[in-house]
Amino acid sequence: MNAAAAFQSRFTRVACVCLCSSLVVATVARGDRIILRGGGVIRGKILPGNAPDRVNVLTATGKVPVSMQKKQVEKVEKEASPLDEYLERRAKVAQTAASQYELGAWCEKNKLSGPARVHYEQALAADASFGPAHKKLGHILLGNHWLTYDQAREAQGLVKYKGKWVTIEEKEELEARTAITAEQRSTARQIRALRPALTSGDEKRRAAAEESLRALDSPKAVQPLLSVLGDDESPEVRILLARLLGEIAGPEASAALVTRILSETDDAVRRETMLEISRREDASIPKRLVRALGSSNPPVVNRAAWTLGNLDAKEAVPSLVGALITRQTRMVIDPGDSANGNAGMGSIGPGPAPVAFNGSSAGYLTPPAVTPGIIAFGATSSPIYPLMPSPLIMNPAPRGPEPKLVTVSYQNSEVLASLVKMTGVNLGYNIANWRSWLTASFRSEPRPVKRVPEP
Repeated sequence: MNAAAAFQSRFTRVACVCLCSSLVVATVARGDRIILRGGGVIRGKILPGNAPDRVNVLTATGKVPVSMQKKQVEKVEKEASPLDEYLERRAKVAQTAASQYELGAWCEKNKLSGPARVHYEQALAADASFGPAHKKLGHILLGNHWLTYDQAREAQGLVKYKGKWVTIEEKEELEARTAITAEQRSTARQIRALRPALTSGDEKRRAAAEESLRALDSPKAVQPLLSVLGDDESPEVRILLARLLGEIAGPEASAALVTRILSETDDAVRRETMLEISRREDASIPKRLVRALGSSNPPVVNRAAWTLGNLDAKEAVPSLVGALITRQTRMVIDPGDSANGNAGMGSIGPGPAPVAFNGSSAGYLTPPAVTPGIIAFGATSSPIYPLMPSPLIMNPAPRGPEPKLVTVSYQNSEVLASLVKMTGVNLGYNIANWRSWLTASFRSEPRPVKRVPEP
């Protein structure tokens, strides 16, 4: 048997032992059997309710006892469980952070997850700086402040949208896509019906489909066009979308073109979108691009800068100086006691550092791909197999991976390129030097208004 097969066999035996142990724990009584009228059983302990005709049921997993009418309980079958000892300990515990934390740890050890969380929170109520309780609740220390999961996401520049954490740009795009009227839904159905013809081998069919799409020249067609064709996998279709938007007058199409150029990853499509933007006389376009310079997403910042440079928008130079460096606060994983040869993730050998962790798997960035205006990272994930204490494993990891917040700085190459292009000056990424130069030498001149030749 080779070394890999031997390790796999040994790991399988350990996993089986751990599984059997977990099954034994699962069979331990979780409280009295509370049999309800009409069927149903709850496991827990009955406590006095807030009214004479009500009772509370304390369970192993709930933070708050379940309240119900006494008459709903048909009978109670007593069974010994950790809840019995918990109630005794709870009656005697002191209202100090250390005592509450100690009781929470005892609850956690005895599979009482709900009460454990209650006492960790009570430890923080007694002392808001009590670090061990913060760690048990999954909080993260940033500077001198402990942050909850949601607060950590906010520190990363994310916002919550329909239960998910997304960037501000993603939220705006998602909101725009959902704000579609009945008329626009009808237009979207029409566009979907025409879509297959755009990449068919039949030239006549393709030309007819494009002609039908060009007839949708109302600002109301902007959103349906974006929602149907904006994420199309074909670059040719996205180029057609840019041209269709370019033919529609009004601020809606201008905003859509900015959205497209900021999200577009293909160079050829971005150049065509740039061409359509350059043909428009809309003062809101540079303003939208300047706002995008404040994004926490470096690719978006670089695309905005590239577009401003191509527009020769010298009024944006001060904003570009402030966008030379983008700082992101991101969550990374401390892999544990690697100095002693123990991999906290249960991994073997060197590899990329994990950047995300959900309790059962870790996410890793793959090496970056850099093209004009883009710094793109791929990502992958792998399951985590924490090393379990066992006679078969001599050096178990002393602790698992721990999430931390770190600040990462990005030098935005397209921002610098646009500054050099519009000013003729190259001060690198030294923002202080650029600001001194702005004060002493910069003069913003308005771009000349394009005039349409008279017939």
